[in-house]
Amino acid sequence: MSLSFVLGNLFGRALISYLLVLFACLVSARMQVRPALARSRRWYAVTATLLLTVLGFAAAVVSGGGVR
Repeated sequence: MSLSFVLGNLFGRALISYLLVLFACLVSARMQVRPALARSRRWYAVTATLLLTVLGFAAAVVSGGGVR
């Protein structure tokens, strides 16, 4: 597994995790974009993004990348 593959996978998972957290913030802000973006930069949203990224990466490593 090359370093660029791992970094690309990690960056992609972080991006998708951020989009999921942003969507949750958007729903909690009643579909208003500016308050949702402000909430997505707070410590709890950053923590949720990091946690989702690490859990997704760990699940892929444990299952062998989803290929059996």
